[in-house]
Amino acid sequence: MAHESNHPANQESALTDQEPLNTGIVRALPERLLTDQAYLLGRLGREARRQFTQVLSAWQLQPSHYGILLLLEAIDQASQQQLAQQLSIDRANMVALLDVLQQRGFIERQPDPRDRRRHAVKLTEVGLRELQQIRQAREAVDNAFFAGLDNEEQETLHQLLVKLFLSLTQQPSAKELHLQKEEHP
Repeated sequence: MAHESNHPANQESALTDQEPLNTGIVRALPERLLTDQAYLLGRLGREARRQFTQVLSAWQLQPSHYGILLLLEAIDQASQQQLAQQLSIDRANMVALLDVLQQRGFIERQPDPRDRRRHAVKLTEVGLRELQQIRQAREAVDNAFFAGLDNEEQETLHQLLVKLFLSLTQQPSAKELHLQKEEHP
């Protein structure tokens, strides 16, 4: 299957419908908004997602596609169900996401020899090459996004974000807490 790269150098980046972060607005914001962590995280998260989505649009991909490619790179292969569980993506949505990646030649799905009801999903050479190009484009955007922080501050921020992410994702769900409460009144 012939594949033509959609690298940003080969096509213009598509505009998104989201507005970029207005850097001049900081002077007009009440101090209370600048001291509200949830507000700041939300604003920065929206801007990071906007920029990341714009990078991925050059490949006509979404952040979920990128997560799948990264996970497959890290673990070599997985079933569709494993990918859905690890990335917290609905199984029906996972099928549609994988369909796009397979049509582009980024992944291949093969019946699992141990269980023909399951499909093993793997990155292809094309997928690996494109992932490397996407990563380079994302790193350039990240460098601009985090330019206001020195390397040590960027590393500290990353460590704190990972710590926060792990603390939130490893907490029991409300349903689990309710079940625990019923078991131990």
